[in-house]
Amino acid sequence: LNCGFTGAISVQNKEPIVRAITLHAVLRLQPMLEQLKEGLQLYGLHLLIKQYPEICQPLFVLGGDFVMASIHPQLSEKGTSKHQVELDLVNFIQDLLYESEDGPRSITPARFLQWITGQGHVPLLPSEKKDFAVVVKFNHNCEADFGNHSICYPVVSSCAKTIVLPVKHMKSYSQFRMVLLEAFHLGQEFNNV
Repeated sequence: LNCGFTGAISVQNKEPIVRAITLHAVLRLQPMLEQLKEGLQLYGLHLLIKQYPEICQPLFVLGGDFVMASIHPQLSEKGTSKHQVELDLVNFIQDLLYESEDGPRSITPARFLQWITGQGHVPLLPSEKKDFAVVVKFNHNCEADFGNHSICYPVVSSCAKTIVLPVKHMKSYSQFRMVLLEAFHLGQEFNNV
């Protein structure tokens, strides 16, 4: 419905639904690509890219893709309910990074990396990329650590490049988004004091 499809949602309408989603994605992406093209032409970089495409390709890897490739979740045993919840949280991270790449208080891939690792740039050198990893852990029982409480926030350890997600407080995407963004922004305010 968010993509402009107004018909009945059913298996028979699968093709029009897919078309509406595809059209929505293309229309959203088109202005960004046009702006990128204009910027490249402004500085003559489009000629450099045409001349050296292999050398320039790593410059255009999406930050969110790199972040997701760098994430190493410590998942519970496959087939358990904990495992599925943990996979959902990893997918929520990806959704958040792709959703929030605009705006002054957004959590871009670079800001996400800086928050977790202390390193605010996506590594460009192959040697940097090879050894770069963000460990994601899951706390399924925060009451054992913190007693009875209403909310837990993710715990970040930049030296260890680790984030621990409080599963109990992040069961839906909206809960995940609210808790993670609040923790991120509170962390930014604390670091600026």
